[in-house]
Amino acid sequence: MINLSNNGPLNIKHLKRIKDTLNKSLREYHRTMILRIDLRLPENSPYENDSTLITRFLESLKSQKNADRLNKISLRKRTHHCRIRYVWVREFNKNGKKHYHLALFFNQEAYAYPGTYKPDHEGLYRHNLAYMIMEAWVRALHLDQEESYQQYYRLIQFPDNCHARLNMYGLSYQDDYATIMNRLSYLAKEYSKDYSDGKRNFGCSIG
Repeated sequence: MINLSNNGPLNIKHLKRIKDTLNKSLREYHRTMILRIDLRLPENSPYENDSTLITRFLESLKSQKNADRLNKISLRKRTHHCRIRYVWVREFNKNGKKHYHLALFFNQEAYAYPGTYKPDHEGLYRHNLAYMIMEAWVRALHLDQEESYQQYYRLIQFPDNCHARLNMYGLSYQDDYATIMNRLSYLAKEYSKDYSDGKRNFGCSIG
């Protein structure tokens, strides 16, 4: 059941489900944008043992995505259907603090990149995919009721080279696919997983 990679032992079942999720996205959207993010909890969080956090995050992100499309339609802008597919894993650091790694899959015609996740010189954020992701996590944590809740955007991390685009009919498709799967295999590593509490460490979209 375990394979070895640069990330240490991998869970083969999880690796297969990651690959299946990517393939499903490519079958529906021949040009897919893949985005890696990390979600962390604030200090002394009451949601340390909350198993519904990711569900709430994804529901908020999908709701915002739908609202974004309706807004573009009202402005007579061209829009594209976009089913959000995902893979998430729960991990723990050396101090036992929980965090999540995710890969999100989008129709590239709708979202070709996440956009900036940093405020401008006036402290304002652009309404883009990165903003919707940060909003979704803060809302999942019920922190959006605080007056200065945008301070918690720091709990969402966009790693270096966090997004990639894959064209099923591109000339470099095979090489690009292998490169992306190698990066996504990080989510299948066994290191830093904890199975002792009986809660799920891995999940992915079904359709």
